[in-house]
Amino acid sequence: MYKRFCLLLFAFIMILSAMIALPASSYAQSFSDTLTAINSDRISLNQKGMSVLTGWALTNIAIGSVGYFNSNGTTKYLHQMNVGWNLVNLAIAGGALYQYAHTDPASFTLAKSMSEAQSIENILMLNIGLNVSYMAAGGYLWERGIRKSSNRLQGYGQSLLIQGGFLLLFDSALYWLNRSHNSQLDSILEHINITGTQLSVSIPL
Repeated sequence: MYKRFCLLLFAFIMILSAMIALPASSYAQSFSDTLTAINSDRISLNQKGMSVLTGWALTNIAIGSVGYFNSNGTTKYLHQMNVGWNLVNLAIAGGALYQYAHTDPASFTLAKSMSEAQSIENILMLNIGLNVSYMAAGGYLWERGIRKSSNRLQGYGQSLLIQGGFLLLFDSALYWLNRSHNSQLDSILEHINITGTQLSVSIPL
């Protein structure tokens, strides 16, 4: 069963790579249109990311719910933790999708765009650190469960390793994609010129 979940993890990483990747946009020449397009792409990118997380959560909840009532020992507790963990994932992803669905890309100023972009990067960096902690805790529980002959601790430990491992790869990929996309805002800043009392913005092609 543990091997099956590892295969499931690998499959979702492949789906993540395919779904989240965004093609480069051809932005309009006006500053407002360019900024709106950048924000629209960022929202779309993170919506796709949350859709992947939703799929992961629903799959784990479905498999875990069935598996819990049809297994014994360590595997039973592995399924139990997977279900509980992914109920939280589902709530987080659902809340984010709702928020993105009600966000107007045209409502962002340049300052707000940069603040939002940096905030997402900071959250993902924090998550990456937490994911490493989850995996470390999983390894500890698994090892402790073996020493104490505890199926519960072993199952919970295996689940934390799987879930932490997925989230580590997921958040790392989403961070890299956001960081790459947000570099477009840096490009805009490089083309803002202030001369005396004049402010000019040239949008690169």
